[in-house]
Amino acid sequence: MSFDLLFETRDGYIVGIVTGVISTPEELLRKIRTMVHKALDSNITRFLMDERGLELHLEAHDIIEVANLLEAKNIQSLGGRSACLCNPDFIEQYRACETVYHNRSLSYRVFEREEDAVAWLMR
Repeated sequence: MSFDLLFETRDGYIVGIVTGVISTPEELLRKIRTMVHKALDSNITRFLMDERGLELHLEAHDIIEVANLLEAKNIQSLGGRSACLCNPDFIEQYRACETVYHNRSLSYRVFEREEDAVAWLMR
């Protein structure tokens, strides 16, 4: 399986709608690379990621592997922020991402409500 990612630009941020399945570190990296390219092309580095239609089948070691690669590429220097609306069936995996990314100075948070996500994203 794989995933689909569609972007919509709003006032000051980009909405990414992700559906499908991510089950390997390579797929997660492909999603993140697509986001980075969109940020560079649009000069907007704030993302509201709607992943409520995504199944995230990753283990903690997969998430750490991806975070280590992002840190090695100094991705945090782009100054991006990502607020994520996640599939509640995979909240543990998303919370693991939040913790691991935070520990590497990557600005990423998980939210249940879009209003809260946008408020954090735009502050």
